Amino acid sequence: MTPTIIARDQVAEHLAVAPQVLIRYEARGLIRPERQGGVEGYRPEQIRTIWTILSLHRDLGINLAGVEAILKLRAHLDEVHRRLQALAASLREAVEAEADLGPDDDG
Repeated sequence: MTPTIIARDQVAEHLAVAPQVLIRYEARGLIRPERQGGVEGYRPEQIRTIWTILSLHRDLGINLAGVEAILKLRAHLDEVHRRLQALAASLREAVEAEADLGPDDDG
C-alpha cells in the first residue's frame, strides 16, 4: 500500500505558510511533491523536511542557499552513518567467526 500524501494546501495551512513558499522550495529542489490521484502533495518524510527548512529559514534566519547546503550535508552524514553501521556489522561478524574457530583451528 502506498503511503498517503497530504495536499500542498493542507500542509501550507498547517505550517502557517503560503502554498507559494512550498512551490518555491520545490523549484529549488529542496522538496519533491508527489501526485496521488488528483492531489499533489507530500509524504510524511517530505513534511519533516519542510519543517526543517522552515525552522532553519524562518526561525534561525538561514537563507535558502544555506538551508540547501545544510540539507545536503545532513544527507551525506546519514549516508556515512549507514556505511559505518554496515562496516561495524561486518567487523562484528568477522570477530565472531574468528572466535568460533578457536585457538586450535588457526593453523
